Amino acid sequence: MPNTMNNQVRYINEKNLLDYIGKGRSYRSTKTSIVIVRKGRIKFMKSFETVTLARGNIYFLFPNGFFELKEISTDLEITIVSIDIELFSQLSFEFNRLEVYQFLISNYSNKFIISESVVTELDKLTEILRLNLHKTESKFSSTILLNLLNVLVYTVFEAINALQNFTGSGIMDRKQELVFEFLKLLSNNYKRERKVSFYAHKLSVSSRYLSSTIKSVTKKTANQVIHQYIISEAKVLLTSSNKKITEIASELNFNDQYYFSNFFKKHTGLNPSGFKEKNKKEYNYTSI
Repeated sequence: MPNTMNNQVRYINEKNLLDYIGKGRSYRSTKTSIVIVRKGRIKFMKSFETVTLARGNIYFLFPNGFFELKEISTDLEITIVSIDIELFSQLSFEFNRLEVYQFLISNYSNKFIISESVVTELDKLTEILRLNLHKTESKFSSTILLNLLNVLVYTVFEAINALQNFTGSGIMDRKQELVFEFLKLLSNNYKRERKVSFYAHKLSVSSRYLSSTIKSVTKKTANQVIHQYIISEAKVLLTSSNKKITEIASELNFNDQYYFSNFFKKHTGLNPSGFKEKNKKEYNYTSI
C-alpha cells in the first residue's frame, strides 16, 4: 500500500495544482510549504498581502495563514512540497531553527530568488521525493523520506544563506529552544488556551521565566505573541461565510460575544462585524 507518510507530505505541481486549490476562493494553510517556481508566474493573496512569484523564486508558506489563488500563467511550472508541523519538527536540523523561522517571517514576502542551477537541483530532488511518496510502504520507507526532506530543506536554506547569512549563530541556546517549543505548543493550543501559565506549566518553567525569556528573544511579551495568534485566527474565521460571531467567540474560547468583540477591536481598531463585512470571503481548508 502507499506510504502512510503521504498524509503528512504533499507534492503538488502545475498538473494537480487546481485539484487542491481553485481560483477566487480562500484557503487555510495547514502545513509548512516550500513553493518553487520553475517557469511562468503565479499570483496569490497571502493573508492580506499580494504575492507574485516568477521563474527562479522560492517562497515559504507557514501554517495558520490563508491564501487565495488569483492568477497563473499558461506556461506555469511549479513545485510545492507541504509538510505537517509535527513531521517538520522531526527533521534533523543542525542550525538555529528559531533564528531561521524569525528570519523567514520577517523577510518581505518570504520570497527569494535562487539560481537556475539550484532550481534544477531542487526539481530533481522533489521528483525523487514524489516517487518515494508513491512507493509501497516498506521497512525503510519512512527513514528514506525523512532523509529526502532533510536534503531538500538543507538545499533550500543553503541557497538562501548564500544570499543572506541567517544561520550565523549556530544551534539554539537554551532560551531560544524554550521559545521555539513555546511557539510549537502555542500553534496547537491557542484556540483553547490564552494564559501564559498554561504554556509555562507544559514547558515545566515558571510563568515569570517564560515571559522574560520570550521578551528577551522575540522583543514581544508572551501575551502579545499569544494574542497575535488569536487575532490572526479570528480574522480568518470572521471572513468565512458560514461562521457567526457568536460561534467564532465560542470557538476561540471567549465567554461571550461582547468580550470577544472588545478584544478584537482593541487589537485591530474594528469591531468583528465591521471587519467581517469589509473582508468577507469563502474559506476552505487545504493540505497546503
